[in-house]
Amino acid sequence: MPASDKELSQLNDQLSHHMQIILRCTVPSKKYGRLLLASSPESRYPYVYPRDTSCAVQLLRRLAGSNLGYDVGPQAFALMKSMAHFMKDIDSDGKWGQRYSLKGEDKSIYKQEDNVAHGISILCNYLLAARRLKKEIDDLEGFLNCVDRALRYSVENLYHKELNLFYSTTAIHESSLEEGYTCWVNFSFLYAFSLADEVAREMDQADIISRSHLNFRRHFLYSISELFISGQRYVRRIDPNGYMDMRPDFTLLSPFYYGFLYYKTELTNGVRFLQKQLNDPAFGMIMRYLPFHNDFATHVHAGNGPWLQYTAILAQFHFWCGNTEEGDKVLQLIDQYKNENGEIPEHLSTCRRFEEFMEREWQTGIDFEKEFYKPILLEGCEFDNILEEANNMARSYQKTGKQCMVRDDTSSEGGYIQFAAPLMWTHVEYARALMFRVRDWWKI
Repeated sequence: MPASDKELSQLNDQLSHHMQIILRCTVPSKKYGRLLLASSPESRYPYVYPRDTSCAVQLLRRLAGSNLGYDVGPQAFALMKSMAHFMKDIDSDGKWGQRYSLKGEDKSIYKQEDNVAHGISILCNYLLAARRLKKEIDDLEGFLNCVDRALRYSVENLYHKELNLFYSTTAIHESSLEEGYTCWVNFSFLYAFSLADEVAREMDQADIISRSHLNFRRHFLYSISELFISGQRYVRRIDPNGYMDMRPDFTLLSPFYYGFLYYKTELTNGVRFLQKQLNDPAFGMIMRYLPFHNDFATHVHAGNGPWLQYTAILAQFHFWCGNTEEGDKVLQLIDQYKNENGEIPEHLSTCRRFEEFMEREWQTGIDFEKEFYKPILLEGCEFDNILEEANNMARSYQKTGKQCMVRDDTSSEGGYIQFAAPLMWTHVEYARALMFRVRDWWKI
């Protein structure tokens, strides 16, 4: 059912609110305009992350190009343009790392292969938005060459031809839980190659993007359609030895998130499974994976609990399925945990869980060992980067213990903590959910 004028007016106001918080997670740049960080400059993640940026650019493209004419459209396009030029300029022979300083210095710690897909997606989404809006593109040839290099790097260095899948060491979960052939990484590459195909067909009159890359996409699409399905649902990973990893994980939503919607039954079964298994009993929202304390591949980061950007993506899925009431319930749960400034954190935990984490994992050094587990680190990872990250971790945990606790003496868990507020990505996914609610997502 089409949204009413009242609903659209309310949506416009809500999107403006989220855009203002997203802009709090930016810094001015003489060269680019504004650069988008993962959190506010003084907070936990004062870096440019290709993954978080790519997720944001998906939203920005739709805000800028929607026929509904959102007030934030011009801001969205300007920010997307800034980030696309930044990403083009930091390209290193067709690849991008985990994160960057505002000067474009590579601050990566992990082998995080999906960032190549995210870099391609950022560039292509900007180019397609500019074309739709009839905006002039500075250095179009440079953008197309950058996309071509990244496509080539992906196939030559990350793709295992005999399995027809992309391999990763870490990705959305920065731990060895991701090693192998994961649903998230492979669908992120399918999305990137699909965008590049669209750019090549519509904008690349000089044939700068090699047609061999685009031919590759057809073969890859065939394999990815089947290989992550087992028992009438999606699975999160095929491990390095070829065994299917059947555990619940937020990433079972990857096909939906990247727009691959052909197997709705299997997708729905996977989402139903993760929603039951990952529901946090204290908060009613979803964790990213099950938090087994002794599993070296799982991190809990300040105490386990729900991750609100992933929970907002679950709301998107419900809206897409037409379950508006269920989607609204999910967003209402998130609303309960905004701070006094309307900011949404990365994740929540209870005060007791946080205190147990500090005692059992941080003070003992176990969290440090998990975070900097050598097999997942980049070869030759500079110790200065590790030290910088460790100091960021320490400051964020200290801040959480002093400023981010909401005490409740009547609760057996003592209340709750908000970790990393605001998180730019959380506001992106909440805004995206609002657009799904009025069916203003797949139109562009």
